[in-house]
Amino acid sequence: MEPKNNKILLVFLFWCIILFNSARAICLPRNQSDQELPSSHSSPPKLQPPPSPVSTPISQPPPSPPHPGTASAPVPPTPQETPDSSPEPLSIKPKLSTIQISQPTVSLSVGVGVKTVSDPQVKSLCEKTDQPALCLASIAPFFNGKSDLPSVIEMLIKAGTEQTKQAIATATKMAADPKSDPKTMSRFNDCKENYDDALDNMEEATDAIPLKDVGTIATMVSAAISDYGTCDDGFTGQPNPIPEGVSPMAKINENLMNIAGIILSLTNMIP
Repeated sequence: MEPKNNKILLVFLFWCIILFNSARAICLPRNQSDQELPSSHSSPPKLQPPPSPVSTPISQPPPSPPHPGTASAPVPPTPQETPDSSPEPLSIKPKLSTIQISQPTVSLSVGVGVKTVSDPQVKSLCEKTDQPALCLASIAPFFNGKSDLPSVIEMLIKAGTEQTKQAIATATKMAADPKSDPKTMSRFNDCKENYDDALDNMEEATDAIPLKDVGTIATMVSAAISDYGTCDDGFTGQPNPIPEGVSPMAKINENLMNIAGIILSLTNMIP
């Protein structure tokens, strides 16, 4: 009985295998029939991370070793110039027209080569003025032996007149200098006109002496002083044509004004 059961069991297993393979061939596609089905108990496949990109380092030449026996000094950093972004302030300066002249300041010598007056009366009158030495030196070239007050005043006016004529000659010469520019020439020509006016004033003062017209003498001599000052103002006024601010006729005009001042001092002594 037992062999028969075994036989039946074998037949049953045989048919199970046949049926199982038939069912597998029906359910699976043809192109996957030769592949094994994964077991239900097998673990799911593990996903591997994609390979990370490997950066190849750029090879650099190794630093050269320092020379033996020499110490490498640290190189100071090169200073970087920072451009100044702030705009520079614009300085607006008024440009005054200036005249460059090469003539030196000139002066006239008073009483050169003439002995000083020794008359005591004349000396006494000159000592009453602010500049007694100039008074005597101015009278000396025109001294006529008279020592009264009107005669001394007249001799001083002659001295002032002669000095004014020399000033005209000097201004004319300097205006004709080829180194003088047009503006400088114009200033010297103006001085010549001022000196001409001073000569007219001195002449009127001389005419008033015999009359003892103190007012006219004082007025005309004062006008001559103004003429001399006007000549200087042409050079030292604004705009100033002389960079140094000094008139080239300053010394001449100073002598002329001093002589005129002595005349005014003595004129006030006329009774």
